[in-house]
Formats: sequence, structure tokens, C-alpha cells
Amino acid sequence: MGLGHAEQDEDPARGRGGGPGGRVLFVDDSDEVRKSFRRMLVAAGYSVREASNGIEATALVATEELDLVISDVHMPDMDGVELLKRVHETDPDLPVLLLSGDPDLQSAMRAVEYGAVEYLEKPVELEKFQASVRRALDVRRQRLEAREAVALRSGRQPQPATMDTNALEGALLAGRYRVGALLGSGGMGSVYEGTREDLGGMPVALKVLHPGISQDVDVLRRFRREAHVVGAINHPNIVRILDFQMPTDEPAFIVMERLEGASLGDAIRRARQFSVEDIAWIAVQVLAGLAAAHGANVIHRDLKPDNVFLTALPEVADVVKLLDFGVAKLTESPWDERLTQTGVVMGTPAYMAPEQARGESADARSDLYAVGCLIFEALTGRPPFVASNYNAVMFQINQSTPPSLDELRPDLDPQFCAVVKRSMEKDLDARFQTARIFAEALAPWVAHAPASGERRTESSPAVNSTIRPPVAARPTPNRRTKAH
Repeated sequence: MGLGHAEQDEDPARGRGGGPGGRVLFVDDSDEVRKSFRRMLVAAGYSVREASNGIEATALVATEELDLVISDVHMPDMDGVELLKRVHETDPDLPVLLLSGDPDLQSAMRAVEYGAVEYLEKPVELEKFQASVRRALDVRRQRLEAREAVALRSGRQPQPATMDTNALEGALLAGRYRVGALLGSGGMGSVYEGTREDLGGMPVALKVLHPGISQDVDVLRRFRREAHVVGAINHPNIVRILDFQMPTDEPAFIVMERLEGASLGDAIRRARQFSVEDIAWIAVQVLAGLAAAHGANVIHRDLKPDNVFLTALPEVADVVKLLDFGVAKLTESPWDERLTQTGVVMGTPAYMAPEQARGESADARSDLYAVGCLIFEALTGRPPFVASNYNAVMFQINQSTPPSLDELRPDLDPQFCAVVKRSMEKDLDARFQTARIFAEALAPWVAHAPASGERRTESSPAVNSTIRPPVAARPTPNRRTKAH
């Protein structure tokens, strides 16, 4: 029952790999669970591969021709979400369906972020499971057909989606950018360390589009738009875009400044205890970056802890850089409306404003709602809404009132709690209307907070008219984590 074990339907006419929809890889560390689901899948006519852990599954994905991966979420060596991420690094078009007997919000959010087609709770009804498998295989077929159609329009042969994220390490892109170590990978691309060799080895970060989607015209437009949008804003609290390249014989890539530090998400996951002063300092910088973006008619739409990077200057700690404008919206671009249509839910569930969760058009106040969520999570260690699955979170966002911050943290200033509450009002008109107004509401906790050891040595001046945060007032603590 280990690596490569399979049962196949013997009728070769029933589809690629022997089954009606091709080959399915089922991954679970329990022999009994694998046996049970294998029987179900084989009885339905599918060809089945099995793996007892994520490492085995990763090897099979790299060597076998598969149409669907079904995996348990909670496994000892590699959880299902990490497997999902690795599967899509190898083949972005291969659907992954996740199962969990003990679903939790964090894994569900990560599953959505990394592109799981569904996240089901065990035990699952047979009919529901079979319907989910059929939908996932339909997704696979549609993706392959789309890739073939793009190739035909471009006059090229369809290229396989498979890729090795380490294969680029050491490569020279566009004749001048040397690719270094892989830093991370997401739905559209992977980020690498890099150096610009024609400028004395200047350190950079390279965001390289996944080859499996690099022929999709809309994906290329979105990727190029991210580079142009962020590059045009040019604000100290937004990651700097240095170059964009779309060579004919190499993957498209964006060149960014290389950052040292860690994300706000990393800090929260390390159970760092944020004081009001610390998170207010971070939040006003986030708002400064958003004010610049909103002034350029750009809505981020996917603001979350992992997209808020905390770096440092020689005498300044926790300097914010906003990342990942890949799903940003241009508020005055008819062309952009074709890429980001009303009715399509864009963003990460736990930080979506109610109007986003309903698939309605987002505006600047949707980003401000997300800032309130960031503050809430940094102070409590949890998002405002917690549920067992994606749909339950979306329902709560629209129908429920978030927990009271001052009840979860009774030590906090009630006036500060009121500011955060206002930022997360369901009614757009009841929220802060601009990033500047929100920053001014937070300013007392930045400007008048007392010195706190290595966190700061003097009071910060009030936020000025451009709401640039008083960066010189924050000393650098003796701890930084190297990241991208």
C-alpha cells in the first residue's frame, strides 16, 4: 500500500489512465482510510495511486501522470496544505482536494490561498465526495483545454505545466539577473533571491511566473499589471519594483528590492505579544502605503498578515513594506474590470470585507476593513471570525458581529478598541472613509506612547499631513529574521 501502489480499471477506452476521468492519487497516513477511499474510487471507475505521506506523494506527482490529488490535511511528516503547495509548484494545473476529520480555520484559509479546489470535512457522504471528485476532474480538463487553446492561438505547441522550483537556481535571466535560492512560492509564481550581475551583484528578489500558466494571456496581463501598478506608486511603505521582463524564451519575472526581516504573519505565528504601541506603529505605516495606492486609484484587495513585511533600517525597527498587489484593482480602468469582474470573490477569507465576501465591488474602505482585522489579530492572536470551513467564515463576515476586542483584551484602552471596531463596521459608510482619517485616529497611540525599553527610546511625533510614519522614533531591537 506504499509508494506507487495502484488499482486500475482494465478498460483502456474509459479515459486517460484507465478510469473515466483519469488517475487519482489518494494520500493518507492511515492504511484503513486509504483502503476505504480506494474502494470507493475504483468502484466509480477511477485509476488509483496511493501514498501514505507527503514525501511519497510529492515523488509520485513528479514522476506519474495524474489528474487529481486527494489528501488528508493532518499528516505527521507534511500536512496536506504543504503538500498542496508543493503539488502546485510542480504542476499548477493539477487539482488538489483536501479532506480533514478535524478542520480548522487556519488550514482552510491556507488551502484557499494555495488553490485547493475543495476542502471537505470527514466523514464525507459518498454522493458528496463523488460529486467533488467529478468537479475537480472537470477543473483539470478545463485547465488543460485552456492551455492547449492558448498554445494554438500563439502558434506554439502546448507546454506541460510541470516545473521544478529549484531548476532555476543558478540560471541567468534576461542576460543579467542571476537566480539564487528559492524564498517561497504562491499561486502565480515563485520568489527567489537574485543578483543583478551588470550592477556589481546588486541583491534583488525575483518573482518568476509559473511556466504552467505563463502562456495564459490574462495571467500575463495581470502579472505585468502588478509590476506597472506597484512601480508607479513609489512609496517607502510599498515594496519597490525595479524591473519587469517578459522574454520570449524565458519565464516572465518581476524584479523587486530584496528585503531582510519577516512578515507580520510570521510574527503572529511566533506568538509575539504586540503592544498597542507596536501594532499602532505598524498600522499607520500600512495606512501610509494604502493612502498612496488609493491615491493612484489602486485597491489592494488582499491585505493580510503575510502581505505586510516587517524590515528594519539601521536605527528603526518594524518598517512596513506592503507586498503582493497581484489581485489589486484599478478603480478607473475599464480594462481592469475585465480582469476583476464583480461577482468574483477576490482575496483571503478571514480578512475580506463583507462586500468582498459577497462578490461585490471593493473600494478603498474594503482595504481599511482588512487593516482593522490585522490589528485585531495582532492583539488577540486570532482573526475576528473563526469557523471550521471557508463557507462558515464567509457567512460570519456577512451576518455576525466580531468578538469584542476589549473583552478579549480587557487591558486595552477602550478608545483604541473603539477605533478598531469602527474600522470593521459592516456598513461601508460607518467605517473610516480614507486611510488618512484612520491613521489620524491611531496617531495618539503612536505619538504619545511612552518609551518601552528596546522597542523605543523616545516619543514619536504625530503623523504629518502625508501620513508618513515617524520612522526615526523606533529603535531596532536585537532580533531580526532573514526572509525575502
